[in-house]
Amino acid sequence: MNVEHSLLAYLDTPVIIGDPDGRAVYFNPAFEKRFSVQGDLAIGRPLAELFEGGGREAVLAGVARACEVGETARFQVREDGVGYSAVASPIVAGTEKVGVVVLLQQEIEGVERLVTLHREMCRPMEDLTAALQELFEQTGGRRAAQYRSLVEDGLRALDRVRKGVDDIASLLKGVPGAGPGRFDPAAVLRQVMEKVRSGAPESVHTFLLAPSSLPTAEGDPDRLEWALNEMVSRRLAREPAPTRLALGARSVNGSQGPWTLISVSESFDAGTQAPPASDPPEVTDTLSELGVELHVVSDPRLGRTTLLRLAAGG
Repeated sequence: MNVEHSLLAYLDTPVIIGDPDGRAVYFNPAFEKRFSVQGDLAIGRPLAELFEGGGREAVLAGVARACEVGETARFQVREDGVGYSAVASPIVAGTEKVGVVVLLQQEIEGVERLVTLHREMCRPMEDLTAALQELFEQTGGRRAAQYRSLVEDGLRALDRVRKGVDDIASLLKGVPGAGPGRFDPAAVLRQVMEKVRSGAPESVHTFLLAPSSLPTAEGDPDRLEWALNEMVSRRLAREPAPTRLALGARSVNGSQGPWTLISVSESFDAGTQAPPASDPPEVTDTLSELGVELHVVSDPRLGRTTLLRLAAGG
């Protein structure tokens, strides 16, 4: 693939072009300047290697999607403390994919910090909601009426805060670089398993059944991790606890498109009645907001499996 000197050289926006194998064949002066790339020394190198370590996985996934699948991919990267919103688009000649072009737009100052603050606010709100709802359920009797009223006031105040946070999220949807990011569900599952193994009773055998990586999904990985942690930790805390717990994930191509299927499988001793699998509203609501479909399948002999289905590669 030959790339001649063109108007791209005069753009102030960093642009790089890669061949079908995802190797650099051209980058404009704006990219050289902002990403400290030295001319011809970078030609032929994998595009992901031109970025700092933290952004290489996102670049690799975006370029692969453009080159192999032929779809445009959006992701975020950072370089020298500056955030960029990147768009990787396939270059097509007839029916053949002949390369990829990546355009990087510097994010508006302050937006990235606002996105981070929004995510940081969501998790403690979920924890606070769970704590207040638990207090509300445990507070009863005449002498507890005033405390029950205080908890109700707290829940109403928390709802007002949540509406404000939701308004922030709505405003951010229209700002470049502030939309939902893409993440690897397998990486989220590994983080969940680390916490499960550190807090599970010794009598529970844990297993992780997932590939090293999966097609990326769109959304908030922190909230998905929180919901999975809550789901699993609450089930481990019930009596009787399962003797075996496995977290799994795999990619599925269905009639409505590609999906990632996450499973939480519990096995119990023979003759043991499994406790109810009902999950609290703060967990199911969070999963619903993330576009996750939830199904529970139980069998007296095989145990119980909770399936979470989320769209992948969208």
